[in-house]
Amino acid sequence: MVNSRLRSARNFILVENNQFRSSQLTPSVGTLPASLKKSKMTKNITLLILIYIISSCSAQENFKEYYYQIGTKKEVQIFKFVDKNNLKNIEYWKVTSNPQTNKILTESFTSDLRLYNLFEEEFKTDGTEIIRYADFEVNENGQNIKIEGIIVDDDVYKWSDNNKYSYSVKYTNPKYGNELFTKKRTKNKFENININGIVYSTLKFKDEYEIKSLEKNQKYEFYQYTYYANGIGMVKYLRYHPDGTIIELELTDTLTETEFDKLIEKASR
Repeated sequence: MVNSRLRSARNFILVENNQFRSSQLTPSVGTLPASLKKSKMTKNITLLILIYIISSCSAQENFKEYYYQIGTKKEVQIFKFVDKNNLKNIEYWKVTSNPQTNKILTESFTSDLRLYNLFEEEFKTDGTEIIRYADFEVNENGQNIKIEGIIVDDDVYKWSDNNKYSYSVKYTNPKYGNELFTKKRTKNKFENININGIVYSTLKFKDEYEIKSLEKNQKYEFYQYTYYANGIGMVKYLRYHPDGTIIELELTDTLTETEFDKLIEKASR
């Protein structure tokens, strides 16, 4: 869209300049003031076009402001999410940002403080790309087993893209065999939402998920709407499963790393 606007602006400016040059080929005392007037008008129109293009580009760049941020030093944030439809369904997301590597690591924990997912992404000029993925499942002996993923597609979050994009991961699940997990994302709209009395300015996405068996003709699909708040990151998702189950996970609290470590220590006793 930006490229088409630039081309249109360039063509318009060239036409106006050519018309102005033509008016200069046969100058006279009577036509000089009109030529000068036209020159001033052309400059004003050109300026307005450039302002419009720049403002349009800036608006698209605003997508980045709604995602997790990387500061000037390494930082750890813990976000607590609670399902409005099932208050016992709690998740803790430990988000570690590192400006030296330009990466963010998200470790997700269940309500009983068990690590169930690891997700690492790298910041690029046009968005973030997944570079590491792993799931964790409890085996029959009660051990939390790590399932490493192989990255296939890597687009996680784009700074200025209204089109659909995706990331996908291959892995071997001990119970279900080889699978391909795919998440497709499309920007939906800007929306103000209220969570526990706090109003957030958010950017809303529609996310479509597919877990496909690579050995059987089977797949599981669901979708959700994800809300990212300006300067914070994700504050809510509304997930719809095919059996009618709806999970409405909302940000209810933030913890320090020390507070979170104490919770893990208490849960392990």
